Amino acid sequence: ISEVRKYLPDPVAYPLTPEELAEMDTLAEIRRRLLERERSSYWAQFRAGLLSARAVATLDNNLSEFLDKQGKVPMTERGYLEKVCSVSKLTEAFRDLPLLKGYFSDRITVSYDAAKAFVVSQQDIAKLVDTMAKDLDESGDPKKLQQNTKLIKDEIRQNRLTALHCIRDLHENYPEATVGIETKDAIRSVLNHERNAVRKLKSEGMLESDEAARLITEVEQRMKEVMDSPLELRLPEPEEVLREVNWLKGMPEELIAKIVAVSEQRAYSNGDSIMKQGDDGDGMIVITRGSVQVSIGDLVVDIMGRGSVIGEMAVLAGIKRTANVVADSSVTALWLSTDAMQKIMTESPELSGSLWKTAAMRFAENLLGSRKPYNQWDQMRLRRWLNEGVVLSPSEGESVDLYGKIAVLVSGHASSPSSGEAKSAPALLDLASAQFSGDAKVFVRES
Repeated sequence: ISEVRKYLPDPVAYPLTPEELAEMDTLAEIRRRLLERERSSYWAQFRAGLLSARAVATLDNNLSEFLDKQGKVPMTERGYLEKVCSVSKLTEAFRDLPLLKGYFSDRITVSYDAAKAFVVSQQDIAKLVDTMAKDLDESGDPKKLQQNTKLIKDEIRQNRLTALHCIRDLHENYPEATVGIETKDAIRSVLNHERNAVRKLKSEGMLESDEAARLITEVEQRMKEVMDSPLELRLPEPEEVLREVNWLKGMPEELIAKIVAVSEQRAYSNGDSIMKQGDDGDGMIVITRGSVQVSIGDLVVDIMGRGSVIGEMAVLAGIKRTANVVADSSVTALWLSTDAMQKIMTESPELSGSLWKTAAMRFAENLLGSRKPYNQWDQMRLRRWLNEGVVLSPSEGESVDLYGKIAVLVSGHASSPSSGEAKSAPALLDLASAQFSGDAKVFVRES
């Protein structure tokens, strides 16, 4: 026994008051419940066809071990995260060996899938913090409640940034492989949407059960073929990336050709400033390679990579930059000047409407994400729901009926006809009706 005792750790002293111990338990319970919701997010992504079986098993198994700590440690203390979301040196050694290239591709795919799913899970649970902390708070002290929510939100934000850094490193170190993975993901997403459409038609009585089953089987067979196919290890041309951004999908080829013609390819080194908060917006960029760090003041809020569009509100509404954007690696991007884009949008109301809707959905997601019932939804469900909304352009002084609708002011000003209280964009409009300024844009979705 004496020999064993030598290897026991020193006892830990907890010089905490009863109030501090109670506070610790509250924090632990908030963390524990959020971690359970994190697990639900993984499986929701798996059921939606957005996460592979190996990746969801890897994430779930590691999370189960972390849950054994019952939330008594910060949610950032996950030694497994870097291992799960990165590629080991041993795997790296197999990269150029013909017989083991398949192993390398499988390993990097699982790492990329896991990192992306972890980011989505952190976005999902961040919406629940305010409500959960309030429900579990027993102190009745608003200051303590605020401290709890801030601490948990900081942990979630740091988790998300850690995973985004992993994705950035994968992009930097294995660009051809990650492009191939993203291509597969895009195809998988399209097929998943097709499968959901079939199920919806069946539930509405538009398709017989046997016909729906046949169509779903065909979709799942195509999905299996995509997942089993080897990665295409090729970097896309900048114009190809531009064609894949959401607001250009389905647009006429002539229109896309015009945008390609006015685009200017730019290169930035790691640490270069691309946009500064408060500066005039003279254009927007589409990242074609590398990643950028987005911050508001000194707080890093996002890391964005290939295919991301930054600065579109400057083009749409001429507003000043709302964030700092710095190259987080070597970056290539397509620059689209405000003058050139506004000229093309004048000629194409379809393009203007698509770009406004993209910006409006981003605002709406940010403003609705922490509110009930939307904070109970996963990110993909919320985005699909928002996609059914429309962007309106009221004339000066026009009154719009908003009763029973979700409305987000994206640009300009709105006021209540009864109270005269004015709101400036961006803002959620909890009003039965509103009057708008002539430059206003409002995103509306039936609730």
